[in-house]
Amino acid sequence: MLILNLWNYFRGYVIIKVEGLSLEKFINLCIVREIYLWDIKRTNYTTVEMKVGIKAFKELRKIVRRTGCRVSIIEKSGYPFVAHQLKKRKMLLLGAFFSLLLLIFTASFIFTIELIGNDKIQEEEILEALNESGLKIGSNRYLIDRNEIEEELMIRFSDLAWVGIEIRGIQARVEIVEKTTPPVRVERDTPSHVVARKNAVIERIVAKNGDAVVKQGDIVSEGDLLITGVIEREQMENPMIVHAYGEVYGKTYYETTKAMELIKINKEKTGETFTRRMFKIGDLQLSLDHGEIPYEVYIIEKTTKKLLKWRNQSFPVEMIVDTYYEAIEVDEMVELETAKKKLHEAAIAELLEEIPLEAEVLNTMVDFKTSENTLYGKITIEALEEISAQSIIEIEARLNNEERLDTEED
Repeated sequence: MLILNLWNYFRGYVIIKVEGLSLEKFINLCIVREIYLWDIKRTNYTTVEMKVGIKAFKELRKIVRRTGCRVSIIEKSGYPFVAHQLKKRKMLLLGAFFSLLLLIFTASFIFTIELIGNDKIQEEEILEALNESGLKIGSNRYLIDRNEIEEELMIRFSDLAWVGIEIRGIQARVEIVEKTTPPVRVERDTPSHVVARKNAVIERIVAKNGDAVVKQGDIVSEGDLLITGVIEREQMENPMIVHAYGEVYGKTYYETTKAMELIKINKEKTGETFTRRMFKIGDLQLSLDHGEIPYEVYIIEKTTKKLLKWRNQSFPVEMIVDTYYEAIEVDEMVELETAKKKLHEAAIAELLEEIPLEAEVLNTMVDFKTSENTLYGKITIEALEEISAQSIIEIEARLNNEERLDTEED
């Protein structure tokens, strides 16, 4: 089938519309005279559409006279028509040829460098290191030693866990993975407070060393003091500074709001199609088909085929085919309960990505509202989790502050 389609394309064909009362006689006479017809579609009682080769089309004149039918051309397609269009644009074709040669030459050089994965290390620092290692805009892609550059980057940046360099055509893609910084660990002999890592409602607090300054039911914000490492008693002349630690559990709340349309508009194909082909060399585009899209509502499918490949290298020469399918819009009502279920599942999945694995989910609260065919959902998850974090006590700063207060009192 593919070979036959290619054969028809290279010899050229036309899509014709035949109108009359003797359509069957018209087709039978074509068969008798060995005129090949294909893709025959009857649109109504007196009209039929079909495809026929260029040479065979000229032989239809006698059959048209005998049957009294009327024939008109809907569309011309195939290589002969494309070649005819190109002949009328010789300068454009010549320019495209030299552009192709230039592109083949320039495809040996790097034109863009894409960095992926750098959050802590500045992009300018990485680009400077790549430049010094030989990977920069304008470098010959065949002279780049990727393994050597990857090793040099790993040596230069201690925060890197992995580096991968991939070169595709004129683009170099540098993907890096940075080392994860472990949380700051405060040693047991270091004076410290216990503070809140996030906003919460205190559920349970156990001060194993130090004094608790909050109780069950208290609302705390991120950074608030939970267990102090400065112990003061009436019988003490000076406060005792210790390494405070303990367990603090609090109720935390994760919330999101989502919306979903209750009327879904679907597009259904009618069976009619329209095709546009475009020849692309770099940024230069040459349309091989003309005419406006004959449909108000349509579904488009785009296919792109690379025409030039050599080894693992592709050149920016493409054939782009856009197929437009005529469609009609059909409104579909979404059941309210179905919409609520989908919205709820999507919101829960999103919130669970934020909640730590060690946290315990206590409750889920959902509030739905509808307005102008739209469902709105506010979903809140209540969780129980450990919220404590260590905060080092700056002793020198504290002593200086106390000395300043004593001086002011004197």
